[in-house]
Amino acid sequence: MRYGFWCFSNRRVALSIVIIVAWITLILALIPYAPSAFKILVYSDSKVLPQWTEAKAASNIVSEYLGNQTGLVVIPVYVGDVNNSHYVLSNIDGELRSLNLTYYDLNSVYDEIISRYYAITNDTVKKYLSNYTDVVREIYVNESSLCSELYNISNEYYSTLSNYTLTVSEFGNFFTSFMRVFFMKLSTVGYSYPVWYVINETGQVLLSNGNYSSWLKPYLVYFIKYLNYSIGDLPVYSLNIGIVKKALSASYYSTLSRINGTYVPILRNLTKSNPLAPLMIALGPNPPRTLTARLVASQFINSTPPLLKPYLIQLACANESQVNVTISELNSSLSFVVLSAYRKPSYSYANNITNGSLYSGGYALVIVDSTNDTEVNNLFINYDYAYPFSTSIVLSQLSEIIEKDVPMIDEVSGVSVLLMLLFVLGTLVAPIIILMMLILSYGAVLGVVYFLGKMGLTVYYLTVYMISPIVFGIGVDYSLLVIGRYLEERGRGFDTLHALGAIRRFTIPTILTSGSVVAAGLGSFIVSNYQYIQVIGLSYIITVAFVILATTVVLPSLILLMNDRILWPMGLKSSTRELSTRVIIKLTRSSLRRPWLIIAIALVPTILSILFIIKNPITSDPLLLMPSTKSVYAFSILRHYFPNYVESTQYVILEPNNANALQSLVSSINSLNFTRSVSVAYNSSTIAILKVTTSYNALSDKLIPVYVKLSNLANQVADEYGIKVIIGGDAANKYYFVRVFEDQFYGKIAILIIALNILILSLALRSIVVPLRLLATVMISISWSLAISQLIFYKLLGVETYWLLPIILFALLTSVGTDYDIFIVTRVREEVTKGKSDPEAILTAIENTGPIVTGAALVLAIAFMSLMVSQLYILREIGFTVGLSVLIDAFLIRPAVMPAIMVLAGKYNWWPSRIRINQGSVIPAQ
Repeated sequence: MRYGFWCFSNRRVALSIVIIVAWITLILALIPYAPSAFKILVYSDSKVLPQWTEAKAASNIVSEYLGNQTGLVVIPVYVGDVNNSHYVLSNIDGELRSLNLTYYDLNSVYDEIISRYYAITNDTVKKYLSNYTDVVREIYVNESSLCSELYNISNEYYSTLSNYTLTVSEFGNFFTSFMRVFFMKLSTVGYSYPVWYVINETGQVLLSNGNYSSWLKPYLVYFIKYLNYSIGDLPVYSLNIGIVKKALSASYYSTLSRINGTYVPILRNLTKSNPLAPLMIALGPNPPRTLTARLVASQFINSTPPLLKPYLIQLACANESQVNVTISELNSSLSFVVLSAYRKPSYSYANNITNGSLYSGGYALVIVDSTNDTEVNNLFINYDYAYPFSTSIVLSQLSEIIEKDVPMIDEVSGVSVLLMLLFVLGTLVAPIIILMMLILSYGAVLGVVYFLGKMGLTVYYLTVYMISPIVFGIGVDYSLLVIGRYLEERGRGFDTLHALGAIRRFTIPTILTSGSVVAAGLGSFIVSNYQYIQVIGLSYIITVAFVILATTVVLPSLILLMNDRILWPMGLKSSTRELSTRVIIKLTRSSLRRPWLIIAIALVPTILSILFIIKNPITSDPLLLMPSTKSVYAFSILRHYFPNYVESTQYVILEPNNANALQSLVSSINSLNFTRSVSVAYNSSTIAILKVTTSYNALSDKLIPVYVKLSNLANQVADEYGIKVIIGGDAANKYYFVRVFEDQFYGKIAILIIALNILILSLALRSIVVPLRLLATVMISISWSLAISQLIFYKLLGVETYWLLPIILFALLTSVGTDYDIFIVTRVREEVTKGKSDPEAILTAIENTGPIVTGAALVLAIAFMSLMVSQLYILREIGFTVGLSVLIDAFLIRPAVMPAIMVLAGKYNWWPSRIRINQGSVIPAQ
């Protein structure tokens, strides 16, 4: 019997050696290609789009008919003051000429444009002014004639009125004097004296002694004659006071009537001589010129061209010199109108470089027409005053950052994982073996990724970033699960073979279940019809496969060969279980006693987190999440000082060509507020290509609504004219890269991930309720961590959430993040099958797996948080959020929320399977 056991043991040892040698051979065959994996990565959104997308089809058509389009590299150049500008720009000129590049110094170009602009506008003003000069003079003559007429009427009216008033006044004075002298003379003559004699003598006295106006005297003579007619033939003795008063009164009013008869008709005729005469007379004698001018101008308002109407008042009743002043002002007005209609070409500079004048602290702008943006960027890499910008340069610098970051992230991740393993296990050899095993697996996976790229598959740059945390995260999880179970069984006094048997019966199935969930979750990306997404899914399946191979085959083989030496130097004392589980057990006991309270407490931050997440923006623009490289700094200069040169290009393709459709599209696109210019890049009988320049950079989020608007116009024209119209360029690339994939992920991949998780976990755990509860608690972790991430990155740091973060978080947490739940639940089920109640089984499972779960969670969190050493905010967000979610899940959700739900579910936890449960058990006392 001992001989049989010895043979069996030797066969197992030999098999373990073969396994380890085969694994090392595989690893050594793949690892040399790991560094090359970074050389086949793709960074451009447009280059990862599949052929079936409209954006890719349009790109192929543009390449066929227009050839490879040269790109514009926009270079803001800090030139300082005027004296320094020539030196700086001459250096730039020399460098560009060394590469035989076509470029444009916008200082010179703008000066020429402005010169042409003012020449054209001045010619236009002169043309209009020559047409209006004669009209101005004609208006002046007509208004002057009317002014003279109205002034003459006014002068004559008020002169006549003055004479009339004076005549009446003087006649009244004469009448008063006449009565006084007449009655005095009557008292001095005899009774038989003739009255006519007294009347004539009185008149002669007054006329000779009084200073009466010459125009009054005829009326005085008339008065005397009329009075003689009335009483002159009577003697004095025949008079009485009544006869005298009657005669005097009749003579007075008859004379006054004669005065009125002379003047009133004249005044009345003057008011009727011109329609404006009453208004002119109403202005009073000697009216101000401004009032008269307004009166005169009103007569010409309807017959005057609109442009000249403002000048009617100043031309009216003025001297001839005013004509020249008006023509000068008209020239200025015409200039304003023309410059408003033909807007000056805008060109903004720092501190106002205007019309070629350069002020201190200014920037110049150089635009390079290049087929190799990287070459231009490298040309000025050591220039601290030139900042080349283009989408290609941004992506090139992104590539450089990644190549620098990955080794640093790997080093930080490796060291952190090793330290955590040393802390969790409290020994030396096992952590080193686990770390080396995972590092080799990581290198092998990168080697496989390289071969995927060499096979022609598209490998997106974020693929390699996620491989490292996944390898170290789940690799440490599974390794700790194996080592932990080995420690547990050896601690009970069982030998190595028995411990390995327990690992084979309980631990490895758990790892395979977890690995299946992870592979299915992350591998679900393979169902996408985007090749680069398929490669991500395939890469993650390969990653999980290598980790499972290492932890379920290689690590047990090493344990068999090394026995307890794998725990050197602490041996079986290496467990730190008591320290690790005390707080967690206490939290679990509280949860089992007050499950409803725990669930209620968990729901409040979950609801608040979801509401907070909904309100915050998400961006797909990598520029907003990159460090301040030269290209990012260049973009900030352009956006602030040269907004007209931050642009992107779209293509609208009509097939077959239709002149009316083409014209309709040009008109409609020109009316859109984001359109800079529309030009026909290609026009034949079979196809037409419109090139549309828009006012957003090629990486901007705003390009998505640009594509939607252009696509709506294209669909309308296509339906109206019965032709095919497709959209290509930057907006289409952004739309298909972001919006279409989002719809695909949330509409298909996410559902598949959930379905596979439920299916695999249901089969493994023989329960439908547990997988549903597991996914619900994972959603809680996701909502909390994403809300906290947005609070820190967006509210505090001003960095928006990258659009892939929720996708990555969901995919990772519903796969990698379920590990701890699976570890605990499988142990709970194991304890339940032994006859324990759910509360007892939960406490036992958490007590036994607590150190493994907490340690593994810390390692996984650190593995992902190592991404935070990257310069890219994209990776910082991903690393922080995933790591935080893992910690929340392991230290709050699993020990508190999960037990609360399970204890409330009771026997339904394992539905539809049947497990005999000891109903009499109670929660153990503390």
